[in-house]
Amino acid sequence: MTRNARFRYALEPVLLTRQWDLDALLLELNQANEAVLALKDKLAGMQSNIDAAANEWKKRASGALTIDGFTVLTNYMQDLAKRRLLQEQAIARQERDRDALIDRVVAAQRGVEAVEQHRDEMKAEFVKLRLTDDFKFADDHWSTLQTRREKHDKQS
Repeated sequence: MTRNARFRYALEPVLLTRQWDLDALLLELNQANEAVLALKDKLAGMQSNIDAAANEWKKRASGALTIDGFTVLTNYMQDLAKRRLLQEQAIARQERDRDALIDRVVAAQRGVEAVEQHRDEMKAEFVKLRLTDDFKFADDHWSTLQTRREKHDKQS
């Protein structure tokens, strides 16, 4: 090992690739979370329509409700209920997809952490070897100085 050598991690490209993959998955997870929120917002809007239709039903039921009015209101409420059910199913699918993506993010994070741990261990080993070499160099230098001193003392 040369005295001025710096630590270079041979697997740095692997670490960078894993980090980029993790970053891409995190971006995808963010988009999945936004999609779930958008679907839930849409469901909340549908629920508002259902509540308004139910209030209209109650208001008209207390008075005279024609058969045509009853049919229209009933069909509208059935349609809203079907749309709400479809929206709830879409939310459930999106949440399952998001949960699967979370599992992939966790696995990718573990991969990055494993390479980082390996890098840290290799750097510690490098520092240990570097210190060993430095101590050996200092010891050799001290021995050389002592030998010269003894020669100088004998010559004087």
